[in-house]
Amino acid sequence: MRKDDLTADEAAVIAEHARAGTLDLEDPEVRRVVEQANRVLVRTQMWGDERSPKLRRRRRFIAAAALVMVLVWVAGLLVPLALRFG
Repeated sequence: MRKDDLTADEAAVIAEHARAGTLDLEDPEVRRVVEQANRVLVRTQMWGDERSPKLRRRRRFIAAAALVMVLVWVAGLLVPLALRFG
């Protein structure tokens, strides 16, 4: 199971069952799924519920493009200085 497989609603149900004690936390597989559900809930509470993988990809693309733009800008400032003093 990948980390993207659980939705926020599924994670909430799993975490609620774990809190109620209806899940066997001695089983490593069950414990792993409960920990994953708790991570999804914390991430959802902190960053909001991302309903679409397309939205997540678009945000990553925008962040990467912004990073590339900043790196090009910094290189555009530093390369001419390095050539002048070098």
